[in-house]
Amino acid sequence: MACSVPHTNFEVEALVQKLIDEDKGRQNAILDLALQFENSCTAKDNRRKAYEKCNDISQESHALIDTFLKEGSDKDYELNLSMYEKATKLEKQMDAKLAWLLEKYYYRSQESVGCPSSQADLYLTEKELHQLHLDEEALR
Repeated sequence: MACSVPHTNFEVEALVQKLIDEDKGRQNAILDLALQFENSCTAKDNRRKAYEKCNDISQESHALIDTFLKEGSDKDYELNLSMYEKATKLEKQMDAKLAWLLEKYYYRSQESVGCPSSQADLYLTEKELHQLHLDEEALR
């Protein structure tokens, strides 16, 4: 029975690159949401401060409004921190995958020295390896 999962070097490397790209997309989505929660938290804090300045609202209403907005702001802040932590975790996972890819490419490019030109075409050139390093830096 044929293996249905990627198993050659090239297939595995392509899969790892695909996973990195997907992780980057998820990380961007998480960071976008984190920014929205940060903005929401700031808006609630600003509203709470604006209500503090209103003199024509009873103390009881002030307290209710303040409590409601403070609790909402605190929850948004906690979610915001949680999302940044998740984005950082994804960053570490992407770094590990990139390091693995770089190690594989470096190993293959070292092996390709002195091999026939038909095989050397399968390996990264110095320029391609340099571009891979630049791409890694851009992801960070």
